[in-house]
Amino acid sequence: MWNRLVIMFCFCFLITGISSCPKKGIKTTSKASPAVKQVGDKRIFFNYDEFNITEASADILLDVIAVLQDNPDAQVALTGHADNRGSHDYNLALGAKRADSAKKFMVNCTPYLGKRIKTASKGETEPLVQVKDNSKNSKYEKEHAKNRRVEFSFSGIKK
Repeated sequence: MWNRLVIMFCFCFLITGISSCPKKGIKTTSKASPAVKQVGDKRIFFNYDEFNITEASADILLDVIAVLQDNPDAQVALTGHADNRGSHDYNLALGAKRADSAKKFMVNCTPYLGKRIKTASKGETEPLVQVKDNSKNSKYEKEHAKNRRVEFSFSGIKK
């Protein structure tokens, strides 16, 4: 797994080098809408009480980077969420760590995009799935897992 992450980081640096080359006469805005819709509908997910980026999450974040590279006026908001286990303050902080972790990955890949990536946290306040059992060893772990996520919201994309 670590080997694949190292390869992805190297790939990020390669993307950075290629994307900084001038592109003469190429217009990518007409192709943006389907890609933005596709990436905007995706989410990255996290294990219980964690905020590290997995290999699957890295692939999705690379797609978000590609949308930003293809749309120079675009910005993205990364909103972190948590399940309902833990205090409200703890979950807000955890959601923020998840969004910040995603941003850090993206900025490590493409430093010049940093100003176009914003983060926020909703904690446990906007679950995708309502789960009444908030015990640490909940029998509804699959449902809780759907609430531990980062979502993407794009702005500034011309159609």
